[in-house]
Amino acid sequence: MYCEVNVGERIRYFRNLRGWSQETLALQAEINPAFLGHLERGLKSPTIKTLEKIVRALDISLAELFADPQPVNNAKDAVIAQVCDQIRDLPLESIERINVIVRNVLAIEK
Repeated sequence: MYCEVNVGERIRYFRNLRGWSQETLALQAEINPAFLGHLERGLKSPTIKTLEKIVRALDISLAELFADPQPVNNAKDAVIAQVCDQIRDLPLESIERINVIVRNVLAIEK
């Protein structure tokens, strides 16, 4: 089945997952911030080279960018994805400490 992917929306989605502004992503990808805004709004089309810069900055693959978007069920799923993205590159020991903190908070919540 063919699914049309809006590249600008996907770029915005992954940028927002990281909590980045357009300026932050543009700086990381070494592209013009105004051009990034045009891409996200669908006013311009990126070259393959520009897409490579963007996905490298976002730490995703081209396949992820063009994948059939999985609908975010709610704001909760978006926040969980953002937390996972933020801790992904931490050392295992740090992630284990965060896990302990989360379990302690959950115990208090019950």
